[in-house]
Amino acid sequence: EQCHPSPCGLNTKCEIIGGVPTCSCLNGYVGNPLSGCRHECEHDGDCSSRDMCSNFKCVPACQQCGTGATCSTVNNHRAVCECPKGYIGSAYSECRPECYGDSDCPAGRPACFYGICKNTCDGACGVGADCNLRGLTPVCSCPRDMTGDPFVRCRPFTKADLCEPNPCGTNAICIPGHDNTGRERPVCNCLPGHTGNPLTHCSRGECLSNSECPDNKACINYQCVNPCIGKCGSGAECEPKAHLAVCKCPPGTSGDALVSCRQSRTYPVAKYHGVSSSGSCSVC
Repeated sequence: EQCHPSPCGLNTKCEIIGGVPTCSCLNGYVGNPLSGCRHECEHDGDCSSRDMCSNFKCVPACQQCGTGATCSTVNNHRAVCECPKGYIGSAYSECRPECYGDSDCPAGRPACFYGICKNTCDGACGVGADCNLRGLTPVCSCPRDMTGDPFVRCRPFTKADLCEPNPCGTNAICIPGHDNTGRERPVCNCLPGHTGNPLTHCSRGECLSNSECPDNKACINYQCVNPCIGKCGSGAECEPKAHLAVCKCPPGTSGDALVSCRQSRTYPVAKYHGVSSSGSCSVC
């Protein structure tokens, strides 16, 4: 009966505690329960600048942000919400990772790293290098007209690069040159005193000079060979002597032994008989 009629104000409740009527504000209301309670807020202006009025209560304005979003600032009781880098969606409803696996990513950024789709070529290669994806693996290479380490730097190609590293075989040297089409290419030669295939392997020759060969042989292409080969003319005889080819025509022949030897004449010169204009005959 002590609470009827109620000694409390509006929006309150009266309870008998310890035989004494006690007034308190209803849930969601504030104020003096003896004179009357009111809502904590009716509009945002009733709250601090960083709060907003929601269901008659002042709550942090950042509660406007969605799941996974960040509240960057509050302006006039309104939160400015943003999705974190690499997240997509609405910052006022839900932010989610761009991807959960590689299959969620587009062709231009095919790899999923910690929720973000990336092109694995980004930052993988050196300055001036080309990058192509093989699956998800970046493959670095220098452009056709450049050379260098594609993981560090590519630079314009020079002639000296034709021979660096040396593409030739063992005991061979490389010289920048041209092929039969005029294109620049490395030219391999065996080292002096060596013979063989300069593209694979060159071996030291048998000799460097005639003095290293027997008297009847000459040092040709670093090998001791018969100097007569291909030196004398047709029908001539050749005798190797002092590392040289001595050519001579054999007995019964004559001519230039370096060109050709032919049979010498062994028959008498023919005599011809003629008749003079006077009708007399003479021996010619």
